[in-house]
Amino acid sequence: HRATGGFSWIALWTLYTLTFRQHMHGRRWIVMGVLFLLPPGLAVLIRATAPDAPSIVTEFLLAFLLIPQALLPLIALVYASGIIQDEQEDQTLTYLLIRPIPRWAIYVVKLLATLTTTVLLTTIFTVLMYAAIYLGSEASFNTIVRRCSIAIAIHGLAVVAYCCLFGLIGLYTKRALIAGILYTAVIEGLLANLPFGLRFVTIIYYARIGAYRSMDFIFTRNGRDHNVAAETWQIDVKKDPELLDHPQLLTCVIVLAGASLVFAVIGALMCARREFHVKTPEGS
Repeated sequence: HRATGGFSWIALWTLYTLTFRQHMHGRRWIVMGVLFLLPPGLAVLIRATAPDAPSIVTEFLLAFLLIPQALLPLIALVYASGIIQDEQEDQTLTYLLIRPIPRWAIYVVKLLATLTTTVLLTTIFTVLMYAAIYLGSEASFNTIVRRCSIAIAIHGLAVVAYCCLFGLIGLYTKRALIAGILYTAVIEGLLANLPFGLRFVTIIYYARIGAYRSMDFIFTRNGRDHNVAAETWQIDVKKDPELLDHPQLLTCVIVLAGASLVFAVIGALMCARREFHVKTPEGS
């Protein structure tokens, strides 16, 4: 049961399952679960206190503002920034390094387990949120499923990109949490909201354009149609109705997937060449 590079597939699978189990247990999972229950809870609260509020507006605020802007970067940062650092702090990296697994493979396998965890959690809580928003409304079941599926795909691409980026940042600095928070606030929070070319280097911009090209966010009030996404994201549909100044849907997908792959490859190469200073539990 050896891979072509001389390492054991069983060892890889064992590392993957152990990492996944670590992610799905403990305080970290509980905290993330509580945070991701916030959007469904808010949806229930909005429907109870403002029954006349358009469901599309509630969906937009929760699924395409709150989750991508705050929760996805947070869950990625919490899980991915410590892919290697957590092993060093727990003094378990030594035992991984003596296993028949190259260093780059350790990083890749642990990253894959992290991606599985974050995408799974994002999917589960996105479904719960859409159920809280639309069940019992006038929207058809097919419409709900379609919109929910698109949201899951967009959230999945975004959280994968965030994980690969924060995993790479975690190899550069021990203060990955601080660096990740600053990146999220300044780059994703500020630059993505400016109508300049700088937003083309942000993850959330491509997630937004992908959502805009895949779904409609128009509701009618007082006889007028309102495009809540265009107004919030500063997309000038009057001057550019075809969004010629913005990437196509396929381009958004390719950019997010390609960036994720590049970040992962760079992280794996760094891990392969880096000398890790570790110590055993005995302090040697």
